[in-house]
Amino acid sequence: MHQWWLKIRLSLRAVIFPLICIQFFRTLLFPTPFDVFILFVLFLAYLGFLLQVY
Repeated sequence: MHQWWLKIRLSLRAVIFPLICIQFFRTLLFPTPFDVFILFVLFLAYLGFLLQVY
């Protein structure tokens, strides 16, 4: 794997988890379909990084 892709992947993984936490609490307070969709997309992206799909 290229070194630059590994750095980007690790950086994105570190950034996505706090965004998921913030979006989760926002969805709990103001549940709209758009917020749920964003939370779902962030969760799938984080899961993809954890399982090394990307």
